[in-house]
Amino acid sequence: MKPTKKTRIGASVAVAVAATMLLGACGSGNNASPDGTVTLNFAWWGNDVRNKATEQVISDFEASHPKIKIAGQPGQWSSYWDKLATVTAANNAPDVIQMDQAYIAEYGGRGALLDLSKQSGVDTSKIADSALKSGQVDGKQYGISTGQNAYVIMANTKVFKDAGVPLPNDKTWTWDDFLNTAAQIAKKLPGNYGASYGATDANMNVWLKQHGQSLFTADGKLGFTTDALTQYYQFLVKQRDMGAGPSASLNSEDASASVEQTLFGKGKLAMGFWWSNQVTALTKATKAEIKLLRVPSTTGNAADNGMYFKPSMFWSTSSRTKHPKEAAEFIDFLANSTDAGKIILTDRGFPSNTDVQAAIADKLTPTDKAVGTFLKDITPDVAWTPPVPPVGTGSIGTVISRYNDDVLFNRQSPAQAAAAFTAEVQGLLDSGRK
Repeated sequence: MKPTKKTRIGASVAVAVAATMLLGACGSGNNASPDGTVTLNFAWWGNDVRNKATEQVISDFEASHPKIKIAGQPGQWSSYWDKLATVTAANNAPDVIQMDQAYIAEYGGRGALLDLSKQSGVDTSKIADSALKSGQVDGKQYGISTGQNAYVIMANTKVFKDAGVPLPNDKTWTWDDFLNTAAQIAKKLPGNYGASYGATDANMNVWLKQHGQSLFTADGKLGFTTDALTQYYQFLVKQRDMGAGPSASLNSEDASASVEQTLFGKGKLAMGFWWSNQVTALTKATKAEIKLLRVPSTTGNAADNGMYFKPSMFWSTSSRTKHPKEAAEFIDFLANSTDAGKIILTDRGFPSNTDVQAAIADKLTPTDKAVGTFLKDITPDVAWTPPVPPVGTGSIGTVISRYNDDVLFNRQSPAQAAAAFTAEVQGLLDSGRK
């Protein structure tokens, strides 16, 4: 997942699903052709690397399932969710949907996704219980995890080398170390920038966990105080004022860029917040060695940094698909086929299926292996998993990004932004309970 602005879907999904329920006689997907061939619409977000691999997987699936055709619908993260909400409202949602954990309760909890535990065509016997539970809402399996991921800081080693700045010790560094390193690089390399700000729920959850809090509680309530959030915004202002990050306007532009066109992707940023599975695409874009780093902590102790494992994404099915059996077959292929795994490799995280993990071991690039080693190394310090965002909070990414911009553009003070953010998110929770 690209860590940029999440587009508006909170209210959109509520309206979309309501419309879907009213149009019960209709359904997504195409009817079968006279010869019995079924066409499934399949939507995903990604970059050039992911698109090419996914198209190959589709080709292989169609070769082994001649009566099922897949109509691919690739998209960009920045527009994916608005489009999904729109087509759901039109009762034309894709049959198979690449889903994110931030939205799985939003869509599943409102009835827009199929309970895959009821579909006999999806084999989950080789997927760990923890991975399965990450795609469950109220006991229903709305998504099958594609793999494991961690939110990390990626360091462009070429930029560090050009600046003559050593890579930090990520087991002991603090947020002050992070800022000082970023500011030093920006000063030594005019036209380059030290570090991104981050504008996602992952950034906020990591920060809040370091202060004993989280965005949401397990029972779907606010899990943070305005004081902790004020400190978070104060940190962003400090980063900007130190010259440790790009300008507010440049940061805003960067948030909607494709992976390859971001400041980091173009080799203009030393450190960026990304998901671990994005290292291959970023390595290709920058043509540089990318080093995965732990997130800094307030204490300088890696065990206190609040990092966590997250399902990279999920395979989900529209509740209105006309072809649930065929959709289940395709999801089973995506999740369990070793042939598909050898094509996708780790782009969607380290596979959840243990057989696929074994099948791809000797095909991993040095970069992929580095990710595997990194995930293994941080495991002893990973002690929590943020609760699934509750129904009503699908737009939380947009809200986070908007208030980050407000603070960086000086439209609101950190204290004002924290108070307004808290009130707005509480409103989202309240709307989700209606």
